[in-house]
Amino acid sequence: MIVKKLKRTSFKKSKSVMIGGLVDYILAEHDDRGKDKLAYAGSKNFLTTTVAAQKREMISLAEESIQSKMPVTHWILSWQENEQPTREQVDDAVSLFLRGMGLAEHQTVYALHKNTGNYHLHIVVNRTHPYTQKVIQPHRGFDINEAHKIVAEIEHRQGWAPQENARYRVNEQGYVVKNLQRREKVKPKPKAEDFENATGEKSAQRIAQERGHAIIQSATCWEELHAGLDTVGLRFVRKGSGAVIFVGDAAVKASSVDRNFSLSRLSKRLGEFKPGFYSEWTFSKPAPESVSHVCREEWLEYQQERQRVAEEKRRARKKREEGREELERRQLERRETATARLASHGFSVLNIVRHCLKEQEREEKAALRDRLAQSEKPEQLPRFKHWLGNRNPYLGNLWRFRKRIAPGVEVRQHEFPRVGTLASPYAAYRNMVKKRFPEKMDESRLDAAIALYMRCAGYTVQEVANELYRHTPARPKGQNRDKRIDYGRRVVWYAFGTAGDIDIANIQPTPEQVQKLIAEAEQIERQNQELPHPAFRLC
Repeated sequence: MIVKKLKRTSFKKSKSVMIGGLVDYILAEHDDRGKDKLAYAGSKNFLTTTVAAQKREMISLAEESIQSKMPVTHWILSWQENEQPTREQVDDAVSLFLRGMGLAEHQTVYALHKNTGNYHLHIVVNRTHPYTQKVIQPHRGFDINEAHKIVAEIEHRQGWAPQENARYRVNEQGYVVKNLQRREKVKPKPKAEDFENATGEKSAQRIAQERGHAIIQSATCWEELHAGLDTVGLRFVRKGSGAVIFVGDAAVKASSVDRNFSLSRLSKRLGEFKPGFYSEWTFSKPAPESVSHVCREEWLEYQQERQRVAEEKRRARKKREEGREELERRQLERRETATARLASHGFSVLNIVRHCLKEQEREEKAALRDRLAQSEKPEQLPRFKHWLGNRNPYLGNLWRFRKRIAPGVEVRQHEFPRVGTLASPYAAYRNMVKKRFPEKMDESRLDAAIALYMRCAGYTVQEVANELYRHTPARPKGQNRDKRIDYGRRVVWYAFGTAGDIDIANIQPTPEQVQKLIAEAEQIERQNQELPHPAFRLC
């Protein structure tokens, strides 16, 4: 499970507009493309029951809190692609989250969305207490770290798979503790990662971290630091009271590479700052680098497209500038000619002429802007993942799961031969999976593992979907037919989709291993058939 806190990026809008728009967004039934988005929604600690009244209630309380420009906080909890939370689990997760944040009595609106490959939960909570009207700062501003603790508790309680390299885990005694096995990775900030997701290109921050982190960390003096960075094409420069690392002409804040690399901390370790001398090649812009080994050839084609679009924009911009310069030149000649011809008529006539010319020039400039606006605009290149998905949806999904694909692992759409026939494959595989994974597991994760095993045994998509529809015991209970179908569809989408291909590629099952699983499932089914049936007595 992933947790993310969305920060307010603009303070131009009022509280009412921001809160109203946020609530409307998370409670909307469809997204911008018309796709079904809302799976479930709820609220807590309101005096009213309707959505419109609760929205007004939240806005009113937020406007009364003059201590905070935006007392409403927006959080997102995201499950993995093979996990489907129930309504009861969503309500329980929200309660655990609010209690852990010390906001159990605060106004909260939440909604579960299903329009992406992962179920994700939006939580909008008003930090203004409804009775004391005090704005609460959860955990004195260290709420993100606390959110990771809460996520570990939710995962343990509901049986979700812990996130790889999670900050916290739940020990055998049931206490949330630091994950000592976690590998501390230096990674770019969210803004730099957004750039990488959009372009597929390494950000300047990542390049600075990959090339310069070890050099700066091991340097014993400023001379050694500058010399080491010069060999990898980086520059460490003092700027104001801080320092930046230049990657070509792009400046990266030194503390964003590592918090220990701020000028003050480095000065304590290396002494007073001394500037260095760098080679000329460190000032040139480095060539773009792909952020992943996945879809590298397609990324090179995308770079060519970016260069072509950039060149078209440059030509269009040059054309616009030339048009404006030509218009200004004609207007200047006209003013000079009119002034010279009417100079003998006195200032009053000149002022009238100047005013008329000014109005004419304003109209001409407005007409030029309209023509430029109506003219053909340069092509807008989409984000790399969208560009890749439009060309090949499978490659788009590979790019989405690129962090799970190890270098050298070939991911392809596997086709397994049909081996063995079972009268009730779901029951047999369910017992086998529970035997192999004795730890607590949510029913949706269990069904996803069953579907993946059945795929390896050669069962078709339709057969797996039918088994899930008929036999899933816990998840679709009490749900209508459409909900049951949607549940099975998402399970099958995982097992037979790109995520399943990646899991199979990482495991690389051999025919002997698959045959062994089949034999185990057949043995379990025979044991189930041999169990004595309960006797019934007619009354």
